[in-house]
Amino acid sequence: MYADYEYYEKEYLIGKEPVIVERDYLYYEKQARAEVDKITFNRCRGLDEIPEEVKDCVCDVAEYLCKYDRYSGSDAPGPLASFGNDGETGTYDLSNSIYTESKRKEKIQETLYKHLADTGLLYSGR
Repeated sequence: MYADYEYYEKEYLIGKEPVIVERDYLYYEKQARAEVDKITFNRCRGLDEIPEEVKDCVCDVAEYLCKYDRYSGSDAPGPLASFGNDGETGTYDLSNSIYTESKRKEKIQETLYKHLADTGLLYSGR
């Protein structure tokens, strides 16, 4: 584990309301860690101490993945595009939403680079 729930709550959020509930955190942390390992060529696995940039990155990606699961599909946030006469149906304009399958990979890459660009962990050489 690169960032435990205590780090997520106290160091990353610094008093903000958690997006991820504690019972779900291990799942999303594991998914985020896999993304970090993939882009860093598993360099973090052998470190004695995980850098703060990596921990923050894992928390940020984990939050996005949690929101993605929550908002993707029919519940995706976006402006109302049309509303049915029955008063119950509506469609949403998701063209700018980051919670669509087409934007998922792009948003994760953007987050990884935001946190890890200046760490040397993204270097593909030896």
